[in-house]
Amino acid sequence: MNMKYLSIGAGFLFMAVSPVCAAQRQNDPNYVTRAEYDALKQELDTIKKELSELKKQSQPPPIAKEQEKIATLDEALNKAKLVAEGSGLGETKLLIAGDAEAGYVDEGHTPSTFTAEFNPMFLWQLNERWFFEGGLEIAIEGPDEDGEDSMTDVELDSAYLAYLLNDYASVGAGKFATPFTVYHRHFDPSWINKLPFDPLVYADGGIAPDSAVGVFVIGAVPVDHAMVNYAAYITNGPALITDDPGAAGSLNFDNYTDQNYNKAFGFRFGFLPVRELEVGYSFEFSKPNPSNFEKVHSYLHGVDLNYVKDNDKLNGRVTVRAAWVWSLTDTATYDPMGTLGFGPIRFDNDRDGGYVEAAYRPTKALDEWVNNLEFALRYDWLNVSSGAPGGGDEDRLIPGISYWFTPRTVLKTAYAFDNRENGMYDNNIFATQLATGF
Repeated sequence: MNMKYLSIGAGFLFMAVSPVCAAQRQNDPNYVTRAEYDALKQELDTIKKELSELKKQSQPPPIAKEQEKIATLDEALNKAKLVAEGSGLGETKLLIAGDAEAGYVDEGHTPSTFTAEFNPMFLWQLNERWFFEGGLEIAIEGPDEDGEDSMTDVELDSAYLAYLLNDYASVGAGKFATPFTVYHRHFDPSWINKLPFDPLVYADGGIAPDSAVGVFVIGAVPVDHAMVNYAAYITNGPALITDDPGAAGSLNFDNYTDQNYNKAFGFRFGFLPVRELEVGYSFEFSKPNPSNFEKVHSYLHGVDLNYVKDNDKLNGRVTVRAAWVWSLTDTATYDPMGTLGFGPIRFDNDRDGGYVEAAYRPTKALDEWVNNLEFALRYDWLNVSSGAPGGGDEDRLIPGISYWFTPRTVLKTAYAFDNRENGMYDNNIFATQLATGF
């Protein structure tokens, strides 16, 4: 067959078949044109490129470099721990607390005067078991009878280091508030005391110790649903006054250096049958005589009671505090040669004193001004052997009212009706005081 005719025949056949094939391709849902294919291919290439870039960005650093970095950080951390353990850095905590007061006092037979006092306290927690407390008492003193020597007096109130043995006991050494009854340890800061002055038994010239230098152990132990707390101490002890005609036979508790090779020993036990009530008993024994004086023994006994409760029936908070202290000192002869001008005189100097105090604050009153008020009443007394210099009895009745601006800032006003042996209120005191704790 002639090739020309064969080619012509094949062309006619293609032309005849092509429309049929085209129609079939158009009717096929899976058919993709060349243009569509090229477009899909380009889109796929773009996606592959973007995925490659993302993988590069999220790829973690080589394991070897990461391990090297971790080792470097561990080494730095270990060095920091060694420095911290050696210096206490990272564990020491400091808190500055204390109280301050400004007041006005008008006492019988004495010029009225304004007063001011500042008592900062520094509390350090050296680590989980070591603690330090240091406190100062900064007050205005004087002037004397001639109007001279008015000054600012700075006194070391406390400075002791304590160690927490366990949950039930701590030991310490230094100067600390004597745990004889609880007044000086808990109630004499100006913003806690319900009235502007101390009870006679705890004031200057009183018969209870306020602070001492020595060692102590304190703690508390739960007993069923109750609690028992305790404190025991050994200190340099008080000094017997032998050369002052007006105070011979009394104890000087501001004696902080041992002068006769003897130490004082004391303890207190407190019992809380319920959380609102605590009763306690205290005891202290010492040999306070100077080394060149006859032997004298001193025994101090004290009982105290403290009660605080929010009473729904009374629509407020009731506080009751009380204490009674006995000071028993052996009989001795003072100024035996008469060289001091008031002897020889022989006597014992047994004393006792205490106070009972009640306070009420209407904390649940609807009026805010009313529930910031607090009313207090205290009766206190001090009995001194009549045969001793300065002997005699004294008692006071002190009503007072306070207004609380904040939980730690209070304005107190009180009037003390003072009664001495002659039965007359001849040394009455009016006092007001603005006090704050921080």
